[in-house]
Parts: sequence; structure tokens; C-alpha cells
Amino acid sequence: MNDIIQRSWRVLKTLVLSTGVVVAGASGAWLAKPSSSETKISSSSPSQPEPPKAERITRIGADRVKVPEAVADKMGLSTEPVVPSTQPIRLPPFQGALNVDNNCLQRVHARFPGEIVKIGTVSEPAPRDLRVGDVVTKGQLLAVVWSSSFGEKKSELVDALSRLRADEQTLTLLKELNEQGGTPLSTVRAAEQTVRADRIAVERAERTLQSWRVTDEEIAKVRAEVDQLKDAKSKKSGSADWASVEVRASMDGTVLMMNVIVGAIVDTSLDLFQIGDLSHLTIWAHVYEDDLPRLAEVPKPIRWSVAVPSRPGVVLNGTLEQISAVIDPNQHTALVSGRIENPRGELKIGQFVTAQVDLPPPPGELAVPADAVAEDGRDSVVFVQSADDPTVYLKCSLQVVRRTRQTLYVKVGSGMRAGDRVVTAGALLLREAVDALPVPAN
Repeated sequence: MNDIIQRSWRVLKTLVLSTGVVVAGASGAWLAKPSSSETKISSSSPSQPEPPKAERITRIGADRVKVPEAVADKMGLSTEPVVPSTQPIRLPPFQGALNVDNNCLQRVHARFPGEIVKIGTVSEPAPRDLRVGDVVTKGQLLAVVWSSSFGEKKSELVDALSRLRADEQTLTLLKELNEQGGTPLSTVRAAEQTVRADRIAVERAERTLQSWRVTDEEIAKVRAEVDQLKDAKSKKSGSADWASVEVRASMDGTVLMMNVIVGAIVDTSLDLFQIGDLSHLTIWAHVYEDDLPRLAEVPKPIRWSVAVPSRPGVVLNGTLEQISAVIDPNQHTALVSGRIENPRGELKIGQFVTAQVDLPPPPGELAVPADAVAEDGRDSVVFVQSADDPTVYLKCSLQVVRRTRQTLYVKVGSGMRAGDRVVTAGALLLREAVDALPVPAN
């Protein structure tokens, strides 16, 4: 019975001693102040001398610690340099849609009110009337409008030109008679005044047509028709299109909308056609209010990559050019717009897209290896190795602004600068050892 009690007592004593060794930990063995357990063991074992102070960690200030090389080797300490941040800041993806560029959208109106008498045609693959989706070129005929107002304006110019030419002929005859004494000078002066009034009337009629965007070539045709008024046949042939107003495209593009049909009565405010240049499109996307300050700091345009969910794997490049001054009070987002190239016309208006913006890192931001940062839920610290004495380390608190799995990015002013070396392997162990040491008195 006594043997059993003695064996149990020896086992219990062994467990207690083993637990004391584990609690002391790896860091306690390297501290400058030995623990009570170490004192008891050393007094009971005089054959094992206490390690010299040079082989222990010592605290030489509130934030500085000295770690001998032998102890650093046993702790497995290693360092890596701190470098300037080159990793861009990736904002959350923007959801949006494609639209036509309003700066490259032509709304085609008739210059004069009237009746649609003809619609333009395309020749390929077979001759037919224009349709939505057809590609047109600058100057191509889109429609013809028969306008009595246009005919009246042209007639006013014809009448003014006819009176002018008749009065010019009369003035020429009167001057000849005056030279021969057949008419008084006052009659010549009156004829000259009439000619001046006729010229003003011609200029007024021409300017009226020009204000209706009638081209100089069309006005020249009216002048030519005046010379043919004496020829009845020429007058009849010209009357067929006398009041015809041609509606032509002023840019290359695609017909996006048509609001014409033969026989329809239209006015100058109606959009007969909408033609857009689809070689590039506009992206309208929504950005969260929290991300706006970062976007505002970057000069425009900002490059972004655009993914189209309907085309998996396809990523296109574009630029963000404008940020709206209005924030949606419900979604707390702002509308941003940008441009994306579409040379082959594969992208369609209204398609859903996702835009991604990578902003450059702020000036002076530093990249610190994640293994170098010791965190306890309250603060984040690193140990910076002194350049003058490699055995001295400075404990620095950090302000982490963003992080990845391998790297933490901190603001300038955290006690570090680019090129400093920080402890990576063994950082947590070194913090535990330092926190266990009292701050030396001044």
C-alpha cells in the first residue's frame, strides 16, 4: 500500500514540474529577469550555472529592445525590408449599362414643315428603304419632304431676283437715254434707288433661306432657274421638285430610330431619325458614396476595365471621364460615365456591364510583409531593426489602411520609412518577450 502511495506521489510531482516548464514558455527563457521557477530550479541544481546577461533579451527603453545574436538565432528571427507601395487600390466593381455617346448622336429634323414624299434607300444586299439598324454615311439621303413653306421662300427669292434684273435693265436704258438727252437725270436717280431696294430684297430672301440651313449650292440653283424663266419647258421641268426638301445625314453612323412614313405630315421639331456613332459607347455606372473621395483625388480620365457578363472571359479597357454631382438618396450612389471602344460593333446599347477601377496607391504608402505585423486585437506593431546596431529593435505601432493576404499597407509616419528592415519570422514571439519585461526607469 505504501509503495502505491509513493509511486502516485512521484507521478504527480513529475506532472507539476512539467507544467511549470511549459508555462514558462519559449520567450521566458530569454528574458533578462529570471522567473521564480527558474530561481528554484537553479538553487536546487547548482551544477547548471545561470546564463550570462549578454545572452538574454533586455529592454533599453520604452519602445526599444536589445536581442543578442545568439538569442535571435535561437528564436529564429529574420528580417525583410519595407518598400514603397506599388499595389493599386482596387475599388468594388461598379454595376452599369452601355449607352450611345450623346456627343455622337444626331437627331435629324426637317428644315421646313411638310409632307414625307420619299424615304431614302440602301443598295445592299438589295435596294430597299432605310430601316432601323442600317449604316449610313455623311451626306446620304434619308428622306424627302414636300414643303409649301420652302417653295414660298424660294419663290420670294425668284421674285426678288426677277425684279432686280428687270429694274437693272430699265436703269441701263434710262442711263443711255439720259446721255442722249431723252430723259431727265432725276428719272435715272429714281431707277437707281429702285435697283438698290431690289438688291436688299434679294439679300433678305437669301438670308432667310440660309437661316433655314439652305446650302449655297441650293441657292445657286435658284439663281440659275431665274435665267430659265423665259423658257416654259425649263420652268415646267424644274417645278417637279421646286418645294422638295432633302433630309440628309450629317455624320457617319447607324440608324437608331426612324419616325417617318410616306404621306406623314411633319414639322421642324419632330425627330425624323436618330443616327449614332457606335464605334465607341458610353458606360453609365453607379459608384458607392464611400468610394467617391478616392475617385475625386485621381486626375480624369481614369482607366477602367469592363467585363460583359453575356460574354464570359472578355475584358475590355476604357476610361472613366465624368462623375455626377448628384447622389441618389435611396441607393447612396453617384452616376459616373466613361467611354469604351467598340470598333467591330460587338457591344450593344443597353447591355449590362461591370467596371473595375484600380487607383494608384497614395504617395508615401508603405508595404509591410504580413508576417512582420504582430496584432493582439487592440493594436498592430512591428519591430524595426536598427541600422546602427542590428541587435536593437524598435517597436512601432502601425495604422493599417488596407491589407492583402501577404502584405499590409500602412500610412507614412508609423515610425518606419522605405528601406527599413522589420522582423518577420519570430515577430509574435519577440512581442511576447518584450511585453513580459518591465519598462526600465529613467
